[in-house]
Amino acid sequence: MVDKIVIAATGKADRASAWRSLVKPTDRVGIKVSAAGGSVSGTHPDVVNAIANGLIDAGVPTANIIVWDRNLEDLLATGFRRESRLYQLRWVDPASGYDRKSQLTAPVLGRLIWGDSGFGNRTGSRMEDRLSSGEQLSSNSYFSKVLSKDVTKVINVPSLTDSFLTGVNGALANMTLPNLDNWRRFTRDPAFGDPYLAEIYADEMIRGKVVLTILDGLVLQYAGGPFPNPGFSIANHTLYASKDPVAIDATAARLLNENRSPAKLPALDEMTHWIESAALIGLGKYKESDIELMPVATRPPPTLKPSATP
Repeated sequence: MVDKIVIAATGKADRASAWRSLVKPTDRVGIKVSAAGGSVSGTHPDVVNAIANGLIDAGVPTANIIVWDRNLEDLLATGFRRESRLYQLRWVDPASGYDRKSQLTAPVLGRLIWGDSGFGNRTGSRMEDRLSSGEQLSSNSYFSKVLSKDVTKVINVPSLTDSFLTGVNGALANMTLPNLDNWRRFTRDPAFGDPYLAEIYADEMIRGKVVLTILDGLVLQYAGGPFPNPGFSIANHTLYASKDPVAIDATAARLLNENRSPAKLPALDEMTHWIESAALIGLGKYKESDIELMPVATRPPPTLKPSATP
């Protein structure tokens, strides 16, 4: 499935050519997975293994293939391995995993907690922060070192789940929030990530590195995300690929809403205004009429043979 969909997305003739059109053998290629859903609704390791095999076929050495997400525990629970012949497994260490030279500033304050790069360091803190009931407040976030230093190209592989934080835990959410400290400030009600997910993704640190998004829709979890919830998960047996992350998220939102409606759950529309914001700043298309879904057959139709005459 992975080979077929990447060939279709790139318009190339075979797997190696398809991946070579996206990355060079000298690139350090990151595969950003979504592991919060664990083995229930996280990115499936078999999908990632197929991507890694395609990259190797295109000449990328295994030492230059990095699979990562924020938490090691989530990665292991999802089925990724510390020792793999196909890739290097990385995660974001709370103490040393953020790049203090790669800073993102937004005009919204967040309370620093353990795991944020600046937590506990009050050197140079503003006076109002020091007077705020002992809390540390900051309008700064730092990118993970995996993203800022370790990879030059990224294959983004979110899973098809909802999120109580952003409505959809898709392409934009998977590349932004897990790669930042002090990220909670971007998801507060009633904004739910609007317009911050779009603005952060537009940074060259992300937009300039992501060459393809593959949405792992083998399982669709329409409620309870981004954490695993088998009661709201169904088999979907489909992968979606595009160079347009907004089209991926818009399609994911529609698929999730289609499955939430029969369950009497509210639509995710009020939580996903950031998808339209992303389209407005040129990251991609979000209107259903502007998105073409092209089916890719993974196996040829059966050949009907004439029945034998007794």
